[in-house]
Amino acid sequence: MRTVLLSKSDELYLEKCAQEHSFSYGIIVGHQADLTKSIVVHLARNSEEDADLEDLTDVRLSIRDINSHALASQWLSASKMCPGSFDVIGIFIASVRPEMANEQSEEFRNAKKLFSDVYDVLLKSNSSFGVYTTDMAQTDYVFLSYSLADKSLLCKNYTYGNGGTFSSMDYRFVEKPFEWIQLECNYDLDDVIPIVDTTRRINIEEQFQNIIVTIRKYLIASEVFLQNEMVEDTMDLQSYIKKKKLKDDKLKETATNATAAAASSPTAAAASTLHLLSPIDNSNGCVIRASIVMPVKCQLNNPNDIKVREFSGTLRMSGMIFSRIYCNSRNSLADVKRFLRDDVLRSLITRIQVYCDGLTDPHVTNEAVYISEPPRRVFFSIPAECGNCLPCSSVQFSEYLFRGEAPTVAVAQAKQVLDIELDPEAIDLDAEALPDDGNFNHFHADRDAVGDDSRRMSSSMPKRELSRSLYMIGIAVALLVLLASVALHYTMAG
Repeated sequence: MRTVLLSKSDELYLEKCAQEHSFSYGIIVGHQADLTKSIVVHLARNSEEDADLEDLTDVRLSIRDINSHALASQWLSASKMCPGSFDVIGIFIASVRPEMANEQSEEFRNAKKLFSDVYDVLLKSNSSFGVYTTDMAQTDYVFLSYSLADKSLLCKNYTYGNGGTFSSMDYRFVEKPFEWIQLECNYDLDDVIPIVDTTRRINIEEQFQNIIVTIRKYLIASEVFLQNEMVEDTMDLQSYIKKKKLKDDKLKETATNATAAAASSPTAAAASTLHLLSPIDNSNGCVIRASIVMPVKCQLNNPNDIKVREFSGTLRMSGMIFSRIYCNSRNSLADVKRFLRDDVLRSLITRIQVYCDGLTDPHVTNEAVYISEPPRRVFFSIPAECGNCLPCSSVQFSEYLFRGEAPTVAVAQAKQVLDIELDPEAIDLDAEALPDDGNFNHFHADRDAVGDDSRRMSSSMPKRELSRSLYMIGIAVALLVLLASVALHYTMAG
């Protein structure tokens, strides 16, 4: 039987939702600790219909009144914010009425239809929903229904398919805050993908989908290193950390007992701490650095495999995706590797979706040089309520900002989707730097050499020289108008 673990802060949040709104619903963000155990990371109430219901405080709302499209929209938005190790794992209901937590009631039967409707909307509205670096499709979800009347909680496992079914599921409130181990990785994009579309007008969105397919293929074939070392998939994260710590302790002991010259060398002391890991001993945790190593993309040792073809154009990807995930000590290293790959792929898909949503015309001609600047990734912490316990490590979610957008955009999105209050100053903007316009200057130099300026398409990046020229022309025109007005005034006065 599957088990879901909740913290005491989750129980307080369910109680708060029932007290303040009488009837609330929302999404559950969770983490798969192992095959039989899930951890609730965050509960987020859906507030999309608050304005419509502010004058209906006396109306007895039920599960039938829940807008499946509003819930599906929140589900999709939250999944884009989650790190690769987390995902939306279900739906919760909080109400003052006792029948909400009774599986024999009519409300419980309506919950099955709600789940089915939401999942159908998710599949129809987003082609990238459920796209991961593995073929393990998620079909089991969590349903929580809390009743303030008797402070009871109903927990069920929902399986999608054939109208959906509910099955038994255990739950447990954990007194001690959950501990998370943080892993970080930089994934460099430096690839060229051919455009096989032979039409003159090319659809940008379709070509971006080809990027997703290609990068997913690369990630599946990649290998993940931790601290620049190969690791066994079967080992769990806690065992790896303990083994690594013992190895580092031996390195430090060896450095201490070395000769006087070696012992006094700062280089030896620094080298011994390069791989120091102590998240088990330190509640704040240390960051484990990971690296995704790509396979050789072209088999140069077999000339028969090399083919020369002519294409309508190429897509060049240049930049870096910063990945930051949080894992449980019970996760296997195979899961850790999968989470890192999923986080990179999810971040890429989200950037492309956000960018394409802002396009007025997704078509360009195949003669044009089109430069796109997708949004960069910023991070924010989920407030952790630890009560009187020791400070616990908070996890971070992410949002995507275009050049020139203020952190207040991420604050507003976090409030709407995740129901959390953030300070704009607390948004981490330094994980990914803004792209340098000079990275693509050689494209323009090549076009100048062949005299194709007339066919060049405007870049999505700002042109400082053009802006300065327009500014000077505007000032000159204004001065001419002023001089003409003064001359006309004196002519008429004379």
